[in-house]
Amino acid sequence: MTKTLELLGYAPDDRVLIIHADDAGSSHAANVAAFESLAHGSLTCASALVPAPWFAETADLLKQHPGADMGVHTTLTAECRTYRWRSLSGHAALHAPDGGMWRDLAGVVRAVTPDIAAAELRAQVEHALASGVDVTHLDTHMGAVLLPQYMPPYVDLAIEFRLPLFFIRPSEGRLAALGDGARVYAEQSSRLESLGWPLLDHMIIERLSQVEPDEKEEGFRELFAALRPGLTHFLVHPARGGEELEAMMPDDYRHRASEYEVFRKRDLRDYCEGLGIKLTGYREIRDRLRASLPA
Repeated sequence: MTKTLELLGYAPDDRVLIIHADDAGSSHAANVAAFESLAHGSLTCASALVPAPWFAETADLLKQHPGADMGVHTTLTAECRTYRWRSLSGHAALHAPDGGMWRDLAGVVRAVTPDIAAAELRAQVEHALASGVDVTHLDTHMGAVLLPQYMPPYVDLAIEFRLPLFFIRPSEGRLAALGDGARVYAEQSSRLESLGWPLLDHMIIERLSQVEPDEKEEGFRELFAALRPGLTHFLVHPARGGEELEAMMPDDYRHRASEYEVFRKRDLRDYCEGLGIKLTGYREIRDRLRASLPA
């Protein structure tokens, strides 16, 4: 049994699944999709882009839905070409020449030092809390905070605020694939485990374009049927379709709209439960973690 399953009170061979929506707060369309799918559909949790323009609406909706499981989608990037947002901490290094945050990881790596990144990540968590969000976890937008230079401050924040975080328990194969970043990843993993932090056993990250819009539900069923024992994080990017979403994200709006149509229904939740898969979110994990830590 992994330490995570033991902490959560599951059996050694249980398959436990988190169905997670990224990018709440990025648009009204994403907020509609996240909250509808959390309340009535198959999502178990979500995370919000705190610097994005629609985060204020996310915070307001959480006041109306206090049980919604919402984390901070830590971000150092703003990838859309015409839809841009700025950092909260305001350091010039966090911004591309057009004034928005860097559109890709290469720009971040060139310009942003670990100290500047740490200040921005802290500002995002503190702003979410100040906005009344009962933050349940931390995760990562475009994987930026899992780069070796930004990983320690990401882990620091999780420990300081007593929050679970998106972090997969490293296997030999995963560490080998990380190359120069393997040492830092292994160090941070050991640090978290020594403190009793739950780590993910598996992840399923299907890039938006990997499954055609009209094949998503069946494709996701196949992925869920093949789950292995342990805690698995599965992420999607649902958003309600429409002209604004198409203009903001012309390359993948059809995928986001399709994922909304899939996860606004309970069908996949019911399917997983029929297979004996246990569904959970980060609120349960956070509360179990905090109960296990010294006061």
